Amino acid sequence: MSDPPEPHANGKAPIAVRGARTHNLKDVDLDVPRGELTVFCGASGSGKTSMALDTLYAEGQRRYIESFSAYTRQFLEQLDKPDCERIDNLPPAIAVTRSSGSRSNRTTVATATEVADHLRVLFARVGQIVCPDCDRSVGRDTVDSIAAALAGLPEGQRAMLCFESDEPATSLVEAGYVRALVGGETVSLADLAAGQRPVESITVVVDRFVGGRLDEGRLAESIETAIAGGEGACLVVAPRADPLGSGPDARAELQRFDTRLRCNNCRREFATPEPQLFNFNSPLGACPECEGFGSVVETDMDLVVPDKSLSLRQGAVAPWRTPSYAHELEELLALAEDHGVDPDAPFEQLPPEAVRVVVQGAPDRDFGGLDGFFRWLERRKYKMHLRVFLSRWRSYRTCPVCAGQRLKPEALAVRVGGKSFADLMAKEVRGASAWFESLELSGAGREVARAVLADVASRLEFLRKVGVGYLTLDRTLRTLSTGEAQRVAMTATLGSSLVDMLYVLDEPTTGLHPSDVAPLVDSLRRLRDRGNTVVVVEHDEHVIRAADHAVEFGPLAGVEGGEVVFAGTPSELTADKASRTGDWLAGRRLVRKSADDRRPRDHGKLTLLGATGANLGAGAAGGLDVDIPLGVLTVVTGVSGAGKSSLVRRTLFPALHERLHDNAGAGEARHGDDRPLPYKDLLGWRQLEDVLLVDQSPISRSPRSNPVTYVKAMDPVRALFAELPDAKARGYTASHFSFNVDGGRCDACQGAGWVSVDMQFLADITMRCHECDGTRYKSEVLDVRYRDRDIAEVLDMTVHEAIRFFRGEAKVQQRLRPLVDVGLDYLQLGQPASTLSGGEAQRLKLAGRLTTKSAGRTLFLLDEPTTGLHFCDVEQLIDCFSALVEVGHSLVVIEHNVPMMMAADWVIDLGPGAAGDGGRVVAQGTPEEVAACEGSATGRVLAEAFARRHAALAALEEEEAALGDD
Repeated sequence: MSDPPEPHANGKAPIAVRGARTHNLKDVDLDVPRGELTVFCGASGSGKTSMALDTLYAEGQRRYIESFSAYTRQFLEQLDKPDCERIDNLPPAIAVTRSSGSRSNRTTVATATEVADHLRVLFARVGQIVCPDCDRSVGRDTVDSIAAALAGLPEGQRAMLCFESDEPATSLVEAGYVRALVGGETVSLADLAAGQRPVESITVVVDRFVGGRLDEGRLAESIETAIAGGEGACLVVAPRADPLGSGPDARAELQRFDTRLRCNNCRREFATPEPQLFNFNSPLGACPECEGFGSVVETDMDLVVPDKSLSLRQGAVAPWRTPSYAHELEELLALAEDHGVDPDAPFEQLPPEAVRVVVQGAPDRDFGGLDGFFRWLERRKYKMHLRVFLSRWRSYRTCPVCAGQRLKPEALAVRVGGKSFADLMAKEVRGASAWFESLELSGAGREVARAVLADVASRLEFLRKVGVGYLTLDRTLRTLSTGEAQRVAMTATLGSSLVDMLYVLDEPTTGLHPSDVAPLVDSLRRLRDRGNTVVVVEHDEHVIRAADHAVEFGPLAGVEGGEVVFAGTPSELTADKASRTGDWLAGRRLVRKSADDRRPRDHGKLTLLGATGANLGAGAAGGLDVDIPLGVLTVVTGVSGAGKSSLVRRTLFPALHERLHDNAGAGEARHGDDRPLPYKDLLGWRQLEDVLLVDQSPISRSPRSNPVTYVKAMDPVRALFAELPDAKARGYTASHFSFNVDGGRCDACQGAGWVSVDMQFLADITMRCHECDGTRYKSEVLDVRYRDRDIAEVLDMTVHEAIRFFRGEAKVQQRLRPLVDVGLDYLQLGQPASTLSGGEAQRLKLAGRLTTKSAGRTLFLLDEPTTGLHFCDVEQLIDCFSALVEVGHSLVVIEHNVPMMMAADWVIDLGPGAAGDGGRVVAQGTPEEVAACEGSATGRVLAEAFARRHAALAALEEEEAALGDD
């Protein structure tokens, strides 16, 4: 056991980790200086995340939760206790990971950053109601405010304090009232009670007074009486003639008062503003039509009839092509002639009357049409398969009631600075920040808003500094890229004012263009300067150089990693020739691809014309036009928010998929969310046979998912074991060697190998299954052995070991080979997918795609595949991409990684800015050609990288020459 660590120069004892064995960590002892910015680096899968998140954060969070009562702890999510002998000097921990926060339709930038929570309080406390019917301000009066208004009457001005009542005159007389105003005259209530004058409404006089001679005590009591009689409302009438005279009472109404929130003009009443009134996730504030979503789901005829050139008989109505509902089409064809419907005419040529029969049906023939069909499905949507089927023919449109603003009219009627809650949510972060700076409030409103606006301003400022100031506050998180969503999630955590905390961040530069990294580094330094300890798992060169302390894990990955190979300052890391990270930082290792190595662009191209979705083509009359060469590695880059995902993921991929699969005879309409963003045309798509998208969506959260099942290598392995003589003699089939179905798996743990014990208010305990000892299978199944290994021992092999073990088994090797190609040969075949790092998960998805790639020309679309990858891993990934291109495939990669951009054959740089300032092609060409473009942010980054490479190559040549002379 190591000795206790010495206090740091800042006087704080470091966080001391002793004997860490989480995942692949090998009894690691590590001191992390407190009050400093520390970077964990190293190869993907080397143990960085295991130390940062699964050890430091998990233990810090566990200790914090244990400070609560046992009753409270049972409602909190608790992390597993890390496998570690001890951790000393550990402060409370907060983690920011790529999976932080919800990505539902109800989660917006404002709700995720808690800006919405603060603004709800602001609107509830200082908001001014403006009647939506007459556009007049609505306020609430009090006894004091009414008395203050009356105290300002001119000297000698006579006035009467009254209230309006629908009560019978007899009841008012019994209550003690004497006079009333009726038809412009002051009359006796006793006369009205005697029935001398018929009336519908009575203005009851409570008191009379003269301006300048008011008794404050009597006035307050009279006001309370009038308010009680008028159910919250009263009025003041100033007569010009003697109110006790018998002539007509020529009076002038001075003012109407109301202690309720009711418009004095149109008499519309409003609820008292409360924070939940401005919450579209609450029934108190949500629009009743869309339930706070801002959009409603309805049948989309473009999905129901995807190909309008087909006739009804040919199957134009897609839902009725399926065998289960073909009878609907048969009924339509049977009545078509009687109702003027030509079943052989293209659907687009049918007259409106015929389309009405198809949609609304024919009641005389008991045919409900599409409307009746979908109503029938609605009544049965408690069945999962029918809900899925129904969703395929629906799409979203803006709610017609709230116009997409999500809130009730009562909530939208409240204004602050002339803006409603929805008006502020529609603003971009930078615009909202400027608006709040210019907001002027008076009186008590200024004091109430001071604390609220300070918190809002700090969060908006953080969003702006990390490069997402172009996002609107009402933008849903599900429409953001991974990097944007992570930076939004960071705001709620890093935008706070906590001190002496441990912040653990998992690759915060994900999705950031190199030019946007500097503001993020500044934010991390400010977090450190507040007295916090910041631990960042990162591969970005700028973040590593900016750190106070660097720790490299390795030396390799998986079972060959899990050790601390370096700990010191970044400058010492750069100088350490034994460090793989230091080699790249110092230029001892380089991406050596040069202009002479670029592949020729003579294999055709895709041409996308008139793309206008999201911010594409902003400022251009015809939208965005872009050429994408085939047979090469193309990198699409640009600052965050420039339109990369909109171009590649939301326009190019669905447009290609629509043509290559739907037009190839698949004949099934797709969900509305799968349709491409608007564009005019796509040329050159017939040169391709398939298109595959590898994005950053999670693989699986289930521990049952693992590499061997994901790449479908388990199927030939199980078949191989089932063919063994011992297996046949026992009557075993391939399913007996599966841990996911009954038969050969352990009954105690259901094939998991582990069992979880519910500890109620403590974290659940996961322990090895005592029946199978973690092997997942029954003992009799393990008696079947192939080359002296049972099925459980095979799952414990690494991919590298399995490749050699299954020599001669072509089907198994064919499935496992892609794992080697993407650098995952160190993974165990049965390692749960839930334990993989972000970089490992990305490459596993790519390997899964490679196992199913078609033999023809395929276009691979990848969304930041270098996420979580070390420099060395990126180099191996580039080799994998090159192998794909060499056999005739094409790659389009959304990427910010500089080595990947330098290795590309073609670069398309979007920008120049984000949102409305982006969506245009700033530069395109080889990396060298883009580097020569001074107006391109990517060009400047590449120019700097090429200059560094040139200098490093020159230094290496001098060093080699010196060695040669020696």
